[in-house]
Amino acid sequence: MSALIYALGQDVALNTTVLADNGQPATGTLTVTLTVTDPTGAVTTPGATSQGNGAYAAVVPAGVAGVWLYRWTATGTGITGSWAAEGQFQVRPLSVEQLVDLASVKAHLNITPADTRQDDELQGFILAAADLARDVAGPLLPEQHTQYFDGGRSTLSLDWLPLSTVQSITEYYGLSAFAITEQPLGGQMNAFGWTADYSTGQITRRTFGGQAALWAIGSKNVKVVYTAGRGGAIPYTVRLGALELIRHMWQLTQQGGRSRFGGNALDNEGSPPVPTGFALPQRVIELWAPYRRPPGVA
Repeated sequence: MSALIYALGQDVALNTTVLADNGQPATGTLTVTLTVTDPTGAVTTPGATSQGNGAYAAVVPAGVAGVWLYRWTATGTGITGSWAAEGQFQVRPLSVEQLVDLASVKAHLNITPADTRQDDELQGFILAAADLARDVAGPLLPEQHTQYFDGGRSTLSLDWLPLSTVQSITEYYGLSAFAITEQPLGGQMNAFGWTADYSTGQITRRTFGGQAALWAIGSKNVKVVYTAGRGGAIPYTVRLGALELIRHMWQLTQQGGRSRFGGNALDNEGSPPVPTGFALPQRVIELWAPYRRPPGVA
């Protein structure tokens, strides 16, 4: 069985069965072409190998993260004009934040380690849960961001928290660029300084004597490069919330039937069922609440 999501650098095996005009596998002389478009728009034509009885296979090295598109075409005996089939596959980047591992998810769902039938689907839920956790609580693994701010104010508020480190801040006056450096209160070295409240992600422009100053007036003329994240330290409540969210998504797909989510009955854990229209169960929101990002950030 093919994977649902591939890792960067993995070889992706593509297969198809060419059909003749009568709907049966084409077994005559065929010319089969596979055209692949990677996420950057680059197009390649990997060689296709006949497997017999109209079946063809090819291997695509997944060297770029993102969605890949592919199209099989065939001409030849039994085909009027040409035959075609299309598809796509997804490649995840390196170091994608996952929060929980597959073994922990299977233990949480009471799936035996030897049962690998749902592993690919569960991996997709793991990635989806990490995306939602990151949106609610901010990044947990370190990740770098670059933001541009309008000047004319004394304090900038970064979008992604918690703030770990600031790599650089550059202030632009027209065509001139000035590096602004971190200068703690009481230790100003020049008029081009800043201080940061790392708990809130707010950066204040400073001048001599530690006085707050305005960032240069302009539109998107202050560039901040910074790292957000908790250094890979995942609070247990965040981890448990991710496991509960995966369980919720798993139940929606595996234990269908609207009766389970209707009425006021409790589920088998003693909690109110979550309507199918809601992505985040209340128990997950409560588990993530201590680490929730402030409102109004992207």
